[in-house]
Amino acid sequence: MRKIFIINLAVIILFIIFLELVSNFFKLSNIVGIQKELINNNDEVIYLRPNKKGLIFGEEVFTDSYGFRVPSKNFKYLYTENIFILGDSVAFGNGIKEEYTFVGLLRKKFDNINFVNSSVPGYQMKDQINIIKKSKEFKNINSILYFFTLNDVYGSSNIVDITSKKISNDTFNLTKIKFLDDLNKFLRNKSYLYLFLKGVGTDPSKRWFNALHANYENLDPNVIKDNFKFLDNFSKNIGTNLIVILLPYEYQTRDCNENILKPQKKLIKILKDLNIDTKDLTYKFCNDKKSKKNFLKFDPMHLSKNGHKLVYNNLLNEINF
Repeated sequence: MRKIFIINLAVIILFIIFLELVSNFFKLSNIVGIQKELINNNDEVIYLRPNKKGLIFGEEVFTDSYGFRVPSKNFKYLYTENIFILGDSVAFGNGIKEEYTFVGLLRKKFDNINFVNSSVPGYQMKDQINIIKKSKEFKNINSILYFFTLNDVYGSSNIVDITSKKISNDTFNLTKIKFLDDLNKFLRNKSYLYLFLKGVGTDPSKRWFNALHANYENLDPNVIKDNFKFLDNFSKNIGTNLIVILLPYEYQTRDCNENILKPQKKLIKILKDLNIDTKDLTYKFCNDKKSKKNFLKFDPMHLSKNGHKLVYNNLLNEINF
């Protein structure tokens, strides 16, 4: 009886390993997580360590002396003109080679401009208020582009790190139990099969958006307004202009009805009141019949290569570089 149990257990384990290898080979999902060596240990100010190489969402990334993402090790800013990028993991380009991100595509298109990508995975508006101050270290800034993802209104950073003691913004109920939360983070960081099964069985894009939508229902517009006002005033004080680019969640692009686009409408009203230049790319995604392919598999907001190319193409039409 014991021998049969061991044989059956071994068969099950081998079958799971086989399925994991298949999931990996065909990229049925995307790994989530940041290599812990890339993240500083200061809980008050989260940033990526300077001059490092590591993995984010399974893709190799490089940082410069500021901790900003660059295409390669020892990358140098060669030009006198600069575009300073603010953003979170979407503008950082989680899971995508730098050359295929919209920042990387802009970098290749305009070979006389430095594109300084200060975006950090997990950043919120409060983090942008700190990071924008680093723009002072670059002269001749043509403009500051803030790629605003809807979850930027959350009050704390949401970096996915398996060593973190913080509960993630993932609304998967079992993660409210610490052991299961730790296991969830580990598997998100390691297992393509786990993410595939979780994606098929729970529709994470819908879950994340519903949680976000509830947050916007109770949003205090004055807090968001004050943050945008600070970023705009800071930009003006250093002699440049702030442009806010709004990006959608994947779930919104499935329907794009008036109710589901309420977050964008609230943000646009705030930005219009402040007279801040705003480009809402939501409808560019909505009008794409294959919009789901613009996002990573089972991901609520991170862009695929197609999505980055879509943003890039529209930036060329919307912004005078």
